[in-house]
Amino acid sequence: ATSLLRSRSMIVKLVRLTLFLCLVQKRSHGWVSTSGVKRHRRITGSRFRIHAAPQHEGEEVDVVVIGAGVGGLSCAALACKYGLKTVCLEAHDTPGGVAHSFDRFTSASKDVPFRFDSGPSLISGLSQKGTNPLRQLLDAVGTIDEIQWITYDGWIVHDYADGKKLRLTTGDGDEFAKALEEKEGLAARREFEVFRDKMLEPRGLSEASTYIPPFALRGGLSAVASLARYTLKLLSIGPKGGLLTGPFSKVLDNNDVSHPFIRKWFDYLAFALSGLDAAHTQAAPVVYTMRDLHSNNAILDYPKGGMSSLIDALVSGITKHGGSVRTNALVEKVILENNGKGAECSGVVLQNGDLIKARRGVVCNAPLWNMARILRDSLEEEDSREKEDDPNESKIRAAVKKIQQSADDLCMTGSFMHLHLGIPADGLDDLECHHSVLDFSLDITAEQNMVIISIPTVFDPDLAPDGYHIVHAYTAACDSFEPWVEYLDGKEEGGKVGVSPNSGTSASYGRAEGYQTLKEEKGDVLWKAVECVIPDVRQRAKQKGSIALVGTPLTHRRYNQRFRGTYGPAPSPGKDVWVLGGSNTGIRKLLACGDTCFPGIGLPGVAASGTIAANTLASVRAQSK
Repeated sequence: ATSLLRSRSMIVKLVRLTLFLCLVQKRSHGWVSTSGVKRHRRITGSRFRIHAAPQHEGEEVDVVVIGAGVGGLSCAALACKYGLKTVCLEAHDTPGGVAHSFDRFTSASKDVPFRFDSGPSLISGLSQKGTNPLRQLLDAVGTIDEIQWITYDGWIVHDYADGKKLRLTTGDGDEFAKALEEKEGLAARREFEVFRDKMLEPRGLSEASTYIPPFALRGGLSAVASLARYTLKLLSIGPKGGLLTGPFSKVLDNNDVSHPFIRKWFDYLAFALSGLDAAHTQAAPVVYTMRDLHSNNAILDYPKGGMSSLIDALVSGITKHGGSVRTNALVEKVILENNGKGAECSGVVLQNGDLIKARRGVVCNAPLWNMARILRDSLEEEDSREKEDDPNESKIRAAVKKIQQSADDLCMTGSFMHLHLGIPADGLDDLECHHSVLDFSLDITAEQNMVIISIPTVFDPDLAPDGYHIVHAYTAACDSFEPWVEYLDGKEEGGKVGVSPNSGTSASYGRAEGYQTLKEEKGDVLWKAVECVIPDVRQRAKQKGSIALVGTPLTHRRYNQRFRGTYGPAPSPGKDVWVLGGSNTGIRKLLACGDTCFPGIGLPGVAASGTIAANTLASVRAQSK
């Protein structure tokens, strides 16, 4: 190691790579229910008290986090662990963002609700210690043992093109390879096996994707110090770094993967991860996922009690270290000031007028497009304060304008249709929990081509009244938002969702002429997909005690506070893959985390972004510990 570090060329490479990582971190950048269903807004049985928004002014903390998605909760939990007095503010009445759960009661039971996951349902790398950033975060804040994990080994993929299905079985056995051969022939199997083995070989691309943990990263030039212990790992990445940050299709090309179905398969896997095909998805998350799926003893995980159990553990990581999560607390503005050198954020103003000051900083977990709207709203009174400082253009306005430009330049993926069902379980004894339904003969990005189905009561019957299953089906980021724009107030997306996800104002689109007809039309693809698994699902959904909830891209936008209901970022014009900013925004003491920040979409990605933001707020010494 000493000889290696004495090499001048190696030192130059290390300096260049370290500066690159620093610069990356420095860059700115409605459910409708069936009749007679009782609505129950708050998660029943939650183990943590979620405080209402404060009714006084002038509160002061170290850190304010805007948004209680997984990224925001991860940031707040780690900031609390670092000893920073932290409050996490959430507009919804339930934390979790896209990963929140919700309950509905029917005549099936007065005491036990149907508990539905609103978002991700297929996860891995959490039940065992390893390289998953969310697992590492839960280990660090000491709440991983609050979750009971149910493990399993695969899911079913249904292909409309030939009427066949295959089972992806995890681990390093040959079950999945045999399934590929049965469906597509021996040539497909052999090509997949060669490529898989190449990706998973020692010091290969999959292993390289895990070398630098998020706990080693932070914003600004101080990242040089936090990365010092990973010098050899950085050097060993070498040319793999360019492959990991480039499109996954290039990795396929470099390894002579040419079989049409295998190329389609990796388009499917990339799309499930990012809402983009392999030509526009960064290689790093795909090769990382291959490691999660195909390494020795690889398994998939589901938290008993649903995704709310995972969210509860993150909330617990905040409260046990002295922080708080406040729901129904919609941030209207951030407080922007000119500190003489440039724009600085010193706190937030809630919609009810309450002010919370932040000594150390504000972290925005809202997507970049929504953050830009909050910043624009924060400029209302700024000009009069700064005219004497700069007669042409205020430094604050310039900083906000730069972030708005970054938001305008960042493209986005499609949105979702959702179908949540509670149906009688009689006769459904041999169900698998997870299914994907699509037509492999079409482009993976075709409108409404891919539907993902989750039936978690296969694992955890307590998620529904006795004798019932719950089903969640959704189009995986392949629904256009355009047909729904006319139902928005002002018939355009302004980046502001409304007073509250549960308010009548934010749900006004549901009463607009034509909305229900379009919802029924667009939702039919979900029913047809579920019929591949449960042929008589429509009849079951009409039985007494059943429930059927159809959500549209406007529903997704409303409850999850997502701009245009999007899944997340997409490459800008002329780019193969997305280029995302880090935790620093260009406004001092205003940081960002979430899926529009490095490293991007997905539970591991947003947990990593929250970790990086919290690290940036803490000292290097505290981070190193």
